Amino acid sequence: MLNFTNNKFIKIMRPPLVYTLIFILIYSCSKPESFNDLPAQQHTLLPGLNVESSYLKDQLISFNMIDSEGNNITSSTSFIVDNQLINGNTISYDELGNHEVYADYTIDSQIYSTDLLVFNIVEPINKVVVEDYTGTWCGYCPPVAHAIYELKEVYDNIISVGIHNNDELTIDQESDLRSELGISGFPSARLNRTISWLDPYQISDVNSLLSEENDVAISINSTLENIELGVDLRIVSNVELVNHKLVIYLVESNLIYDQSNYFNYVEDSYFYNLGNPIENYSHQDVLRKSITNISGNALDIIQPLNDYKFNFNVQINPDFVVENLAIVAIVVDSNNNAINSQLGVVNSFQDFN
Repeated sequence: MLNFTNNKFIKIMRPPLVYTLIFILIYSCSKPESFNDLPAQQHTLLPGLNVESSYLKDQLISFNMIDSEGNNITSSTSFIVDNQLINGNTISYDELGNHEVYADYTIDSQIYSTDLLVFNIVEPINKVVVEDYTGTWCGYCPPVAHAIYELKEVYDNIISVGIHNNDELTIDQESDLRSELGISGFPSARLNRTISWLDPYQISDVNSLLSEENDVAISINSTLENIELGVDLRIVSNVELVNHKLVIYLVESNLIYDQSNYFNYVEDSYFYNLGNPIENYSHQDVLRKSITNISGNALDIIQPLNDYKFNFNVQINPDFVVENLAIVAIVVDSNNNAINSQLGVVNSFQDFN
């Protein structure tokens, strides 16, 4: 959802006089999360015109208007979309594109208008998550990290997670995840959680996955104050999702630790003559905290073209470097196949696409 920090009400008088009030837009919780270990926080609509930044084709869009005292005045508000007054407060589109909306309403016989806001009709983009099971002690592991780097140089829609074992970067639930997904050795690389990506880690192995159409859109908005991390997640699907799970991870990049390297004397290796260990090796997208259960938390049935919103509040290690943190969200099916995934930098909003 966009955070429209300049969402204004404009009072129209004769002679004209303009008073500007600034409002912010936050998420409304259209569906309470079903997770037992992470209770949902109730969201309230704050003053202003409430509209999401993106919707899917044929999704019913509902506009809401809240006055400065927190009253829902949607029923007495007129909504103008693309310069046309619409009937009621809902609309939908069967084509992709950008649209504009503002609202007119009356208080004490005075007419007010909001700023013009933009929303988009989009299709979900297919993103591939690559999980790298590794460790600083694992001398055969560096080629996987390098392959992921090369993959990201070619494709934009790659999301990676480095899951460390038996080193300084290992989280407590790591062994539970390996047990759930059948990871038996190192290095191990997985595409979309369940597809083994094997040496020599060909980029072409990912082509077919990226070219597939996707039905699930995910957005992430996160804020961090001191050690309190808040994550707002929105999911919309074109199709019904049954027996699916939601995985949310906190990852950190640019972590400097020596890395064992068994390719130091292999002349045709990228890691030839870099030393063993490679000193001050930079580890990227390292799993630092599982916000959900490590293998995912059960979702209620996701109905087609409905908004589902979830809120998480957790404490993080104060030693984490904020500028290097990101949220990874993955929707997986009952067989742990990743249906789609999303990456959002902490303290920012990542839209569907």
